[in-house]
Amino acid sequence: MTDFTGADALMLLGAVPVASLCVNAGGIIVFANEAVSAMSGAGLALARTPVSRLLPEWHTVSNASAKSFRRETLLLRGDGSVIPVELSIVRFGEAMTGVVIRDLIDERSLEAMRLELEQQNEEALLEATAAHRRLGFFIDMLPQAACIFDAEDRYILWNEKYAALYPEIAGHLRPGIPFREILEISLASGDMPEIIADPDHWIEERMKRHRLAVSQEEQMLRDGRWLRHDDRRTPDGGAIGMRIDITDLKRREESFRLLFDANPMPMMVCDAVTLDILAVNNAAVRLYGFPAGAMQQKRVTDFHAGNEGERLGTMLRALEGDCEARTVWHQKTADGAEHHVLIYVRIIHEEPSRRLLLTIADVSDRIRAEAHATHLAHHDPLTGLPNRMQFRQKLESALEKAAHDGQELAVHYLDLDGFKPVNDTFGHATGDILLKQVAERLKSVLRKGDLVARLGGDEFAILQHASAAKVADIAERCILALGKPFGIANREIGISVSIGIAVAPENGFDPDELMSAADSALYQAKASGKSTWRRSRTAA
Repeated sequence: MTDFTGADALMLLGAVPVASLCVNAGGIIVFANEAVSAMSGAGLALARTPVSRLLPEWHTVSNASAKSFRRETLLLRGDGSVIPVELSIVRFGEAMTGVVIRDLIDERSLEAMRLELEQQNEEALLEATAAHRRLGFFIDMLPQAACIFDAEDRYILWNEKYAALYPEIAGHLRPGIPFREILEISLASGDMPEIIADPDHWIEERMKRHRLAVSQEEQMLRDGRWLRHDDRRTPDGGAIGMRIDITDLKRREESFRLLFDANPMPMMVCDAVTLDILAVNNAAVRLYGFPAGAMQQKRVTDFHAGNEGERLGTMLRALEGDCEARTVWHQKTADGAEHHVLIYVRIIHEEPSRRLLLTIADVSDRIRAEAHATHLAHHDPLTGLPNRMQFRQKLESALEKAAHDGQELAVHYLDLDGFKPVNDTFGHATGDILLKQVAERLKSVLRKGDLVARLGGDEFAILQHASAAKVADIAERCILALGKPFGIANREIGISVSIGIAVAPENGFDPDELMSAADSALYQAKASGKSTWRRSRTAA
């Protein structure tokens, strides 16, 4: 074989596509291709320069006796930095040495990156496995039956409660099996817990709901239990399914419905925001007189009179807790009758909405009884006129106002003449009728704003808002009105009246002193022959 010459070496190295150079026996670079220049950053100035400027450890490297070998060393760049390189050295006789330079930085970096990626992949696989295991632990801890699907509706995970809920498919469950296939297996088994009328239609509807972003359905099983299906799509296209046993909830709802419908108290359920009526019980239908369907087209405020509906609506919408009834509301029923009611409110939280349970207590009889009791406390039960108590209250109030405004008012103290013989002769029943007729005649002669009261027995009083100059007019009219015969049980009965008058401020503004002055004037009228009036005069 012919030995290579220097020219052959240069030709060979020039054809090498990687960094390469040729060094003579004196350690001078004879040839360097562009790749070496680019690697060193020295351009084309390497030729005819000592190789030690590029490879500081050349002297050590070149001492090897082998004709060809590889050695790692450092390459000095033009900017003073060094990089690790591998030299592939071939000797061409005694005069020439060829060097191929391989940059170890990129290769080592690539190897390090490869090892790092492998490590990351291994760690990611371990983490994914651990996450999968944790997810399995988690769904097994759930109190509900649960399953997870991928974007192709294939099973990924399910818990033991899910398998126990559907024993007819438990042995067929495996990762990757399509949901539709499991449905078909369940149908074919004949042991599925659901009540199915049309199998084909049921599968299509079930798959259609399964593909929805959110699907909720309540379903009754063959054994009487109730399940709520809650399926939701995940962002990656998969799905999570929950099967929740709501049998107890359904039973409580049924118990509530029975208690609600049979409760003797009128009750309504309404939306807490719109106040639309959602449900009414039988007692509410009886109270308001509307059919249940018609009531559910209304709001709870529609039954209230005047502006009470608006006030009730404001109060209900602002509720933060249950409300005990304290306000008496006025409501109207279908026939226009007015009722007085108390409303008890309970808040029912049903996410995401909120509802109100209203219990209505009809207190109309109580209100009427209280009003009647109040009326009796201030009125004479026989004649219906204000009694002594109310007259005293009105007198005190009128005197206070008169003293403040500088006004005059008069008190007429009336006593019937000849009333006792009527009772003795015709009986107390006739006497009572006579007293009622006396009351009507006295009311007929009063002017607007004046007040007549029965103080007891055959005594009456009039509170007159008039000046002292006009007191005689009322007194004369009373004497004239009561002087006419009274027709009772086909009889004509005659009586008369005596009147004593006291005037404020002439007789003072003290109610006791004013009544005492009127009583004294009445005594004077009686002493004057009855059927007349006298006015109290202050001492000179």
